[in-house]
Parts: sequence; structure tokens; C-alpha cells
Amino acid sequence: MSFELLKTEVQQGLDGKNSGIPMGFDRLNRYINIRKSTYILVGGLTGSGKTSFVDEAFVLNPYQWIISDEGQKSGIELEIIYRSMERSKVYKIAKWTVRKMFLDEGVDIPMGKLLGWKGFEKLSKSEYALFLHYENYFKKMFEKVTLIDGPDNPIGIAKGIKEHALKNGKIEEIDEYHKVYVPNNPNKITIVIIDHVGLLKLTKDLNTKKQVIDKMSSELRYIRDFYGYVVVPISQFNRDIANPLRIKNGDVEPNLEDFKDSSSTQEDADIVLALFDPMRYNIEDPSGYDLNNFRDSFGAKYYRSLRLIKNSFGEDDIRTGLAFHGKTGIFKELPKKKDMEGFDYDTLFNGQYFLKQN
Repeated sequence: MSFELLKTEVQQGLDGKNSGIPMGFDRLNRYINIRKSTYILVGGLTGSGKTSFVDEAFVLNPYQWIISDEGQKSGIELEIIYRSMERSKVYKIAKWTVRKMFLDEGVDIPMGKLLGWKGFEKLSKSEYALFLHYENYFKKMFEKVTLIDGPDNPIGIAKGIKEHALKNGKIEEIDEYHKVYVPNNPNKITIVIIDHVGLLKLTKDLNTKKQVIDKMSSELRYIRDFYGYVVVPISQFNRDIANPLRIKNGDVEPNLEDFKDSSSTQEDADIVLALFDPMRYNIEDPSGYDLNNFRDSFGAKYYRSLRLIKNSFGEDDIRTGLAFHGKTGIFKELPKKKDMEGFDYDTLFNGQYFLKQN
């Protein structure tokens, strides 16, 4: 029976059904992309941009690909369940709208201006009209993206996901000992994002951070294996990275041991990605980029290092240099270090590099 299941999977690959969804990063996609039944852990320190990266790689770029001609021809459908425990729906959608307006029109409207925060100018009539232009775009997006804000505990989150799965498929018994989940639409890829596991609520029986994270990881592993969903928890790193001895030795690049509160997520994950800001510690970049070139005259930083720490499906210890546009949360791959000669860094600072098509 096991080999028959493998034959089915191989045939699906031959039929082009296992190609998955790209994340929008060409070099990274050579090693990983978004496929069913995958557990992808993303880590980073506070302020590193890890949530923005997950939004880019697992929501916004995949959605844009799905509605493109290539995505439409693929026959793949996409659904995303996003548990945003750190940011409210309003702020999340505002950031995505700012990003979209910038990418489409090159218009730089800070989120504070969009929301009318003190210290920002009011939106002009033309800016407000542009904002309204994206109402239908996001209405369509939220037919595929379910955004749930506020903290919850692992049991509540898992219950909601399992209820969703049973509305979109059924469980069949193979024999006395085996059951399988049969989705209504086998061409749909469902992504579950948990941002972030450190904000999970404690319960009477799960009364420590380690216990709730361990339980959440166990539930995500089940959701991956039984329902075939893609699960993407986000995690903080612990403070050991900032240990003076590590900084002195230049050894602050994140490792599996640096994830905060629990080792279960790293052990359970198929893929582990770490986002890192080497400029924060005034150390050399692990990939060899000259970091002096990535800071503008106001001190803003336009660089992050992404490391593929663990990859159960292939090569690991792969690093990718990313340009980071903090105002909008946009990430874009940089040329390899050896190809950076003559690179116009001003295109980072004025935003033009992020508007270029790959």
C-alpha cells in the first residue's frame, strides 16, 4: 500500500500537480517553495522584519502569483488562515495597502499618514482616491485569506483549523487502524500562519511558555500530516544572541538553538528559516556583503540576511541577501555578492530597486 501511495505522488508530480507555489524569491525557490504537508518555521529577533517577511513570502507574493496568468493556468488554488496575535486586522491590512500602493504606483504613503496619526500630514484627495481604488483588490484577496487577530491558546487554534478542514473535506477509513483526510479540492493549498508562538495564551493545563509552544507545535505537526496543510509558525530568538562574548567573537548569526522557549518547533519543522540583521551588532555579513553600503544618510538600514538553517528535503545552510524596504515591509533578493560590482545603492534608498521587475 505504501508504494502505491508513492506511485500516486510521483504521477501527480509528472502531471505537474506537485510544483507548489513560489514565494517570490527566485534563488530561495531553488531550494524550497510552498507545497502541501510542509512545516516551515520562521525565526527572527524583534525588529528584524520576520512578520513582514512571512507576509511577503507566504501571503502577498503567493496571492499575486495565484491571480496571475501563470497561477490561473496552474490549476492550483490557495487558501490562507492567518492567526495574527501580534498585530490587529486594521494595522495588518493598512501595511499591506501601503505596500500595494507603493508597488503599483510608486506612491510612498506612510502607514501613519494613511491612518491619520499625529505628526503626519492628512491624506490628499488624490491619495484618498488611490486608497479607495484598492478596496476591490482586498475584497477579492480576503476571499482566500482569513485574517484572525488577537491571542488564543493552542487548543482553540487547533480546534478552529480542524473545523475548517472538515468543512472542506472528509475523513475516510482505510481499515481498522488507518484513516485518511480527503479534501473536496485536491488542488487547493492551505497555509496556516501563527504569528507568533511566543504570544500563545496559557491555559490551566498549559501554564508555561514551553508547554503552550510544545502543544502548538504538536498540533501543527498533526495538521500538516493528516490534513496536508502548510503550517508556518513564527518565533522569536532568545537573548543569547546578544551575549557580549558572542558579539565579541562575531558569532551572532542565529542557529537552531537560538529559538526562544522551546526546541519542539525546530525539531518538528521540515524547513527552518532565520532572518538576521548583522548591522544591529556591527559585525560582518555572513554572506560577505559590504554592509556600509546599505545604510542611508539618515541611518535607515536596507539589508537583511536570510539563512535556510534546516531543510529536510534538500540542501541547507544556504544564505540569501535580501534588500528590505522598512516603510512598506517589502523584501527583494539582492544579486549574489560576486555580482554586486557597480550596484547602484541609491536605488535602495529611493525605493526604485523594489519597483523593478525581476
